[in-house]
Amino acid sequence: MNSRLDQHTGIELPGPALALLATAIDREFERREPTQPTPYEWAAGRLGVDRSDLVVLDEGLGPAVAHSVGRWLFDAQARWGADHVGAYPTRPPKSEVVQGAAGDCRAFNSVMVTLPAGAVCAAPVVLRLSTEHYGIVLELMGRAADADLLAEAFVAFLQARRTADSPYLRGAYRLTTDNRGLVLTRWAPPAASRDLLKLDGSVWDTVDRSVHRVLELADDLKARGLGTSTGLLLVGPPGTGKTQLGTVVARELLGSATVLVPGTYVTEHYLTELFDLAGDLSPCLVLMDDLDLIAGERGHTNPHRLREFLNVMDGGLADRSGVVVIASTNDHRKIDKAARRSSRFDTVIRMEPPGFEGRLAILGRYLAWCDVALDLPAVARATDGATGADLKEMVRATVLETNDAVTTAALLTQAVAGRWREPRPTAGQYL
Repeated sequence: MNSRLDQHTGIELPGPALALLATAIDREFERREPTQPTPYEWAAGRLGVDRSDLVVLDEGLGPAVAHSVGRWLFDAQARWGADHVGAYPTRPPKSEVVQGAAGDCRAFNSVMVTLPAGAVCAAPVVLRLSTEHYGIVLELMGRAADADLLAEAFVAFLQARRTADSPYLRGAYRLTTDNRGLVLTRWAPPAASRDLLKLDGSVWDTVDRSVHRVLELADDLKARGLGTSTGLLLVGPPGTGKTQLGTVVARELLGSATVLVPGTYVTEHYLTELFDLAGDLSPCLVLMDDLDLIAGERGHTNPHRLREFLNVMDGGLADRSGVVVIASTNDHRKIDKAARRSSRFDTVIRMEPPGFEGRLAILGRYLAWCDVALDLPAVARATDGATGADLKEMVRATVLETNDAVTTAALLTQAVAGRWREPRPTAGQYL
């Protein structure tokens, strides 16, 4: 490569070949420089301001609220034909299917949408929903000149998405968790009615008063300062219909209240989030099994979990209006006394094994298909102490043992060997 000296400075100048190489390198670096704007530069451009004049408000969301926001943004984008891109301008927007109460619907989970004045507040804004691996964040971006409007509008927008506008409102769901929070999966309560349980009429009177009327009159009770956060505790041995009673009530409330059925892990580790969600989706019924696992006697359960449970039942940390809990336990003596006071679990229904008439009705239901003449009263008398689950299993065992040739004698044979009977003491054991 030939070079030459600058006549004025005496500095050696690059030759033509070296100059061409330097120009090519400069062009390559210019080509590689990012030309796409950041999310905030994109938003500033849509709002007609410099990046330095952009105000950004943000809120971390649980999956249920994020789905509500995403569904609203999906509908809003179509309604206004608004500009929208992914959560990052270089990526396309993403959406998913949400199992809403009224059916499946689509919701954005990664998007930025420009919204005109009047959509969220009196000024135009950009909403950005970003779903990362460990969390979901909603950002509202507006002009600095509109800062006084944005904070109040953001709070009102999120409150509407959490409550009346949620796609989950008045649906029935099982609750599990993932790394972002509570996950709702649509649940269809099994077909069941009060007639199938064969319970005393006083039980249903208590259910009507403590569940149905509380939820129906929730607004009036709240306005009068009487409170609507309450619990109904079902107590009894396994197989007496505790879970079935909750299922019947859930089915009766379909379409008029939200029903949440949390798994054991949720009730043990996500109590506050569970009751926050129930309050958002009120009127709401929460069905909980094995209450003693979280509200057992002090010294026999996790004290932090018990304290959290008592707080969420009180509603002192948040609005729990219109939330009713039906919980079950095999032994109410294992439940901490503080959990059984007023406004927590102040109503207890004892679910005992059915009497003679109840057993007769249950046997009639499970043997209605049988065209052989059976002495059901004799079988009912021989099954004293059996629960509904025991009777169901006895009929099933008889069908299997007789190869579907069920007789009164075969049923009585199974009744004698019933698992519900107390084992007879042995005379002794030899070593």
